[in-house]
Formats: sequence, structure tokens, C-alpha cells
Amino acid sequence: MTLNPTRGRLAVAAAVLATIAAAVGLAADGFYRDVPFWAQQARATDVATLFLGVPILLAGLLAARRGSPIGQSAVLAGLLYLVYNYAIYSFSVAVNPLLAVYIATLALAVWAIALALHSSAIAPSGSDGLPRRTTAGVLIGVAAVFGLLWVSQIASAALTGVVPVDIERAALPTNPIYALDLALFLPLCMVAAVGIYRRAPAAAAFALPMLIWLFLTSVGVVGAFVLAAAAGDEFAVVPGVLVSAIGALTGGLAVLGMVRGSRERSPHPLADLRTLARWNAARANPE
Repeated sequence: MTLNPTRGRLAVAAAVLATIAAAVGLAADGFYRDVPFWAQQARATDVATLFLGVPILLAGLLAARRGSPIGQSAVLAGLLYLVYNYAIYSFSVAVNPLLAVYIATLALAVWAIALALHSSAIAPSGSDGLPRRTTAGVLIGVAAVFGLLWVSQIASAALTGVVPVDIERAALPTNPIYALDLALFLPLCMVAAVGIYRRAPAAAAFALPMLIWLFLTSVGVVGAFVLAAAAGDEFAVVPGVLVSAIGALTGGLAVLGMVRGSRERSPHPLADLRTLARWNAARANPE
């Protein structure tokens, strides 16, 4: 995925606004007007955004400007992370002085991704270093677990009329994560998994970004568990351990893929063409 100047500027602007929003949310005591449970979720996300999400996005931008496919994957991961979380902030966090910043961050990230998909070919080279079967298995497994979890909660609420506990604690009419995960992000995990397993270049290009996205999202979720426990709530042991394991596994795979990809990356100007040729040859002669 080529980093064009307009897309780069949009991504930088999104990173700047996300930094401002996260810093204010953390520094201003009582800034969030939501119930404590949902405010803790927001503050935990702010920590992940400020100390991981934005730095990964900016580091990816710097690397992508030098033509690094791994940098381009990091940019895509960072933008997907901002889209996911600032969609939640825009629709489900109580109105506060930063609402316009949330919406602007969401818009900038969405359009940066849209421009990339519209104007650039997506090459698989950023995901070249990933272990193919393990990555596919992890992405499918995570998508299946959370897809079944959300569908079961929706079905239970529809049949019994009893609102899921987390929605009740957050004082929300519905859980925005249901729509985001089931409609967009979990299917994208599945697409990336099938793509990297079958060596389909366009789909496989999303494998490394989705691993990074899962890692960043897991950090925010675990942070929310920790903040809730610090506020006196009982620590959610089973979900906490599960999400921590997902974060460690996806983060470890992403690091492994980046290290291996950096070592294997050739500086030759025809390297990307050779990568595509290697993938096409592998597809023509499957194992």
C-alpha cells in the first residue's frame, strides 16, 4: 500500500487529534460524564491510544515514507484502531467538550483508509514474515470466539428481554461493539486469515494490521478491567485472562512477523514484484 501525501496528512491529523483527546481524557479528572463503568472503559482506551496506538501509527508513517511495507501495515493498523474506538466515542460516550474532536478523528481515519483502498494496490509484503498457518488460526479463533459471544448475548436479550450485564452497567441502550465487531472488524479478521492461509495477496495484506489491531484493543480492554478493580469492583478474572492471552499472542505474532519480515526484506527495486511472483507461484502449487 503506497503512502500518498494526502493520506499521510490525514493520518497525521488523526494522530494529533487522538493525542489531544486521550491526553485530556486522562488529565482532566471527572472529564467523562458517563457512569463509572463506562468512564473507566474510556480512560483505559485513552491510555492505550496515547502510549501505544498513536506511537505505532506515527512510527508506521515514518517507516512508510521510506517505502517500508511493514510501516504501511502499521499505518493501516493504527487507522483501524482509531476508527474502531472513535466510532465508540462518537456514538456512545456522553456528550462532552471533545465530541467534535472524536468525530473529526473518526472522519480523518476513515478517509485515510478509503483513499488508500481507492488509489493504491494492496501488496502482501508487510505480512510476509508471519507464520501462515498460526496467524490464520489465531485470527479465525478470535473472530469465532467473540462472534459467538456477541451473537449469544444478542439472542439471549431478544428471547428473554434481559439486558446483558455490561450494557446495564454502562447505562447504554445497546453495545456499540456488537455492530462494529460483527459487521466490520471480525469479518476483516476472517478475510485476513483466509487470505494469508490461501496466499491471496490483497486479503493477506490485512493479516499484520489485524494482529496489531487486536493487540491494541486487548490492551484497552485489560486496562478497563484494571481500572474497575482499582475503583473497588471485583476483577473479571476469566475475561481478563482471556483478553490478556489474546493480546499477548497477537502482539507476539505481530512482533515476530515484523522482525522476520525486516530480515527477509530485499532492498532491490524489484523486491515487491518478486514477492507477488512468489505468492502467485505458491498459490499455483499449494502444499
